[in-house]
Amino acid sequence: MKVGDIVKFKDGMYDDEIGQTYILIELNGDRCILKHVTDLPIPPTSVAKVADLEVVDP
Repeated sequence: MKVGDIVKFKDGMYDDEIGQTYILIELNGDRCILKHVTDLPIPPTSVAKVADLEVVDP
């Protein structure tokens, strides 16, 4: 996993995250900062554990 990858939460982690994708914008050890892929003018960002994520195949 590297900065710029499109990621999602692993299946079964969170029901409300199904179908949501994020751009990994910063890695910091076992945590990272994600930017939600959306058409909102200011996309939300959040912090997540790297272990909870998987890269989405292009």
